[in-house]
Amino acid sequence: MSTTTGPGYPAPTQVAHAPASRPGPQRAESWRRAGNLAAVTTAVLTSLVATSFAAPSPDDDAGMAYAILGTLVGLGVAVSLVWRRRYPVRLALAASAATLLLPLDAFPALLLLTWVLASAPRRTCAWVGGVVAAATGVALLRDAMREPADRVLSSRDAVTGALSYAGPAAYWTLWVLLLAVAVAVGLWRRQSGVAAAATAASRAQRATTARLRAEMSRQEERELIAREVHDTVAHHISLISLQATALEVDHASSGPAVQAAARQMRSSAQQAIGEMRGLVETLRTGAEGSLPGATLEDLATLLDGLRRQGRWFTSTVYVSDAHEASPALTRAVFRIVQECATNAMKHAPGQPVEVEVRAGRASGVLVRVANPLAPPSAAAPGARAGLVGMRERARQLGGTLDAGTHDGWFVVTAHLPWVTGR
Repeated sequence: MSTTTGPGYPAPTQVAHAPASRPGPQRAESWRRAGNLAAVTTAVLTSLVATSFAAPSPDDDAGMAYAILGTLVGLGVAVSLVWRRRYPVRLALAASAATLLLPLDAFPALLLLTWVLASAPRRTCAWVGGVVAAATGVALLRDAMREPADRVLSSRDAVTGALSYAGPAAYWTLWVLLLAVAVAVGLWRRQSGVAAAATAASRAQRATTARLRAEMSRQEERELIAREVHDTVAHHISLISLQATALEVDHASSGPAVQAAARQMRSSAQQAIGEMRGLVETLRTGAEGSLPGATLEDLATLLDGLRRQGRWFTSTVYVSDAHEASPALTRAVFRIVQECATNAMKHAPGQPVEVEVRAGRASGVLVRVANPLAPPSAAAPGARAGLVGMRERARQLGGTLDAGTHDGWFVVTAHLPWVTGR
């Protein structure tokens, strides 16, 4: 078949619809944002409290600069808590270093330790936990070394003026308590993550098992259909081919016209057997094979064969880049033209049939088959199963197929997107 580039016919535009958002991910994102806000706000407040208690007198310029630097670094550490899930180890070390070198509290380091324990290897958790424990101890020691009235853990009675403050035992207890809470929360998060991963793996395994069971069921159905097709339909077609062969070689009782018809019948039967073998192989293996007589190049052979049978067919076929088209696309085009031609000969015998096929990478594929409507007495009854099958082929490729009467003609028009072979 000669291939030339004809006028382009654009494929139908497909509108992609975004999937509806699910409430689960939205709720999780809301909780994550709320957690970030709470963590950053708390870290900012604790840093401001720590630096305010460490601020020297206004006359001490060096001490004031030191306190201002601590405030700025504390704000930066607080903001960095937004990325605590992604970089827990690095941020925990940075927050601990800031607490060791500047008058800051250990809240950011303790919070980051919970995420380190939730995701990092055990060895990493151990030495990062040691660094955070040291930073927490230094922060408490820094407060304990101040004058009692300047400590964070102190209070003065508004009536009597008596000063109450924490002693060494209270600081030790608080240090142990803060580390214990951080470790407990981190281990709980780690266990929750393991449980969630196990649940996800179990769900994926169940989905895989269900998919394999469904595939096995479909494979059994395909093998059953293949056996039935091979044992019944193929048997009868083989008998037709043998009978046509006998009629073709019987020169005594049949004339040239009968022999030509028998020859055509035998050729059609053999072609049907070949295609059926490919179909049976596809059903048995589950993989789409290369079925004979189902490519764009075979359109010319199909139309020429119909003309040799005395059918009135006029065709216009323009195909470019045919070697790049996928087997699914070429097979769909061939089957649509074949089914339309069969329907035209069945429902409008003796009427002319117009076939138009235009295909190319840039424009997609247009198939148009039209024939005049036959008188009701000449039309054969049908169940319209062929139209259903053609629409299904077009839909699987993302195209459309319309069929109906127009100005006394029955017209079938299919638009298919170009699909490149792999």
